[in-house]
Amino acid sequence: MTAVQTTGAARLPVRSRLLLRWLRLPVAVRVLAVYVAARLFSAAVLAEVARFQPASTWTPANPGYGDLLRMWDATWYEQIATGGYPDAVPLGSAGDPQQSPLAFYPVAPLLARVLMGTGLSFGAAGALVSLLTGAAAAVGIEVLLRRALRERVGATAARRGAWSAAVLFCLAPPSLVYQVPYTEGPAVALLVGFLLCLQRRRYLPAALLALLLGLTRPVAVPLSVVVVVHLGLRAWAGHRDGTVLGGREALRGLGLLAASGTAGLLWPFTAWQLTGRPDAYTATMGAWRSGGEVVPLAPWWGVSQYVLGPVGPVVLVLALAAYVAWLCSARARALGPELRAWCLAYVGYLLLVLDPFTSLFRYLVLLFPLGALAGLRPGRRVPLTGWVVCCLALQVVWTAWLWRFSPPADWPP
Repeated sequence: MTAVQTTGAARLPVRSRLLLRWLRLPVAVRVLAVYVAARLFSAAVLAEVARFQPASTWTPANPGYGDLLRMWDATWYEQIATGGYPDAVPLGSAGDPQQSPLAFYPVAPLLARVLMGTGLSFGAAGALVSLLTGAAAAVGIEVLLRRALRERVGATAARRGAWSAAVLFCLAPPSLVYQVPYTEGPAVALLVGFLLCLQRRRYLPAALLALLLGLTRPVAVPLSVVVVVHLGLRAWAGHRDGTVLGGREALRGLGLLAASGTAGLLWPFTAWQLTGRPDAYTATMGAWRSGGEVVPLAPWWGVSQYVLGPVGPVVLVLALAAYVAWLCSARARALGPELRAWCLAYVGYLLLVLDPFTSLFRYLVLLFPLGALAGLRPGRRVPLTGWVVCCLALQVVWTAWLWRFSPPADWPP
């Protein structure tokens, strides 16, 4: 009888063999596996929260999972998907603009309308749009961050940072919005595609994605800052090396800058054309504000005082200064100038236009590049497993606190 020689892998414990098999899978497959597991967790949390949902304008008491998909802003997207937009700004008895679908962007509900042509309900179609675009965003985030980090921290650290960014995106406390008819999934997917194209200097596809983003969610304005930073760095590199940017590249870059600037104005202009009223979009947005109009910066000042009292504005200024200093630190430089420019410009944009409160948690998912920093400097950080446990716990809190509606009025998610 001859002896059978065992391999080193066969002698490993079962857990180690499973880990090796996991690590041998393509990284995109691993990201998708985490995304699917995260969505199953979110679905289980939402189904449990449904048991405690009282009757409301959206649902009966103790509704089913499908009923909860059509709550909050999903109602507006359903109106767009089934009936389109009004041809005039709805007005109240005093002539003041009322809340209407004009405040909501068309790409996500129109994609849902296409899927509804197959016989799906709006809830299922809108959820499917979010699920698929969220999955594309998760895979794209890993690719984007790995490329951005590699030349600054090395391949190993880049893989670790990119993996952290993708995992934390999948598990973020408000990540339920990747499986309900909301616009975060499509918006992040388009933003990631835009940044990948910019990273590879593919300016024409980037311009097209910027315009699509301008019809998906009101976050396109900061893109111009990112493009200016990118083109400025390209021009400086050419000057330093004694070369001049080629005419075609310069023209494509200027075209991208024009497209990114146009993207931020595209839906307000479209709303004007739909209704004949130049301020149709901003007037409608004002219907959600306590003063009836959008006032830059003032809501942040007022909310900080409401939450923290007289010291609130001081805390707000210090927090913003700390955020800027952190993004300018040596550790954050690993993200590269374009991603840091996005993280700064987007927060500046939120300061100018957002009426901050509970919806802020959801808006912050677009700061996904910051998740990469959780995977860098392994000797001086909270382990990724710690972040994962924290995100899962906060996801339960977010869903039970904000997605569940407590009549007669409640804070929005």
